[in-house]
Amino acid sequence: MPENASSRLLEPLGRGSLVDDIIERLTSLIIEGGLRPGDQLFTERELMSRLGVGRSSLREAIKTLSALGILDIRHGTGTFISSGGTSMLTRPLKWGLFLTQTSVRDVIDARASMEISMARWAAERATDAEIAEIGELLQRLEESQGDATRYVEYDLAFHMAIARASHNELFSSVLNMLQHILRVWMETTFAERSVSNNSMKLHRRIFAAIKARDPVAAAEAMAIHTSGGPLLAAAERAYPGKTTPISAFAYPQKPSA
Repeated sequence: MPENASSRLLEPLGRGSLVDDIIERLTSLIIEGGLRPGDQLFTERELMSRLGVGRSSLREAIKTLSALGILDIRHGTGTFISSGGTSMLTRPLKWGLFLTQTSVRDVIDARASMEISMARWAAERATDAEIAEIGELLQRLEESQGDATRYVEYDLAFHMAIARASHNELFSSVLNMLQHILRVWMETTFAERSVSNNSMKLHRRIFAAIKARDPVAAAEAMAIHTSGGPLLAAAERAYPGKTTPISAFAYPQKPSA
């Protein structure tokens, strides 16, 4: 780790610091200090000395980061940066959405931005096997148009297959987290047959572009499909106030009136 980065990030926090302050400083240390998955964190004694904090507060902060999957505590050996993949980076984001009542439009805009890029990359990077998987899910989507639950399941699976085929692990992980929110609204739009029929046409168009390995056409089709419109309207009908409901994470269905 660069010495200047570690020195700046490990300056004493001061007497009144809370566990959250320690967590923030440790997270910055990991990201800005160049630590990688598998690297060992400073010893407890060294962290206590450099941060100017007590053992109990430091241990609580480390336990919290361990619960989030960011740190790996190995008793008798030390504390290491988790090698659990990019999912550890999206867990704090998921908790942020869970707690802060995120704007409906923000979620849909974020989803669209990612999926447009992933459709383009899938057309460029997908293996033959991945394209075949996307095609199989499209077929199952076609066959399940009379069943809302199955249709939404295959719709989400179709988009996740494209995400995997884009070979961008971070975007795939974030999209997977957003699916918990999108599911609620997609179930609402399914009831509108005209919307569902148009959605099916766009799914076919997206797949055709990816299969033809045409990144421009794939991105254009995905842009139309994820542009908001019906999904945004459904979200606002299901949850007035234009916020992402906490219940969407635990109970993926429209709440009763």
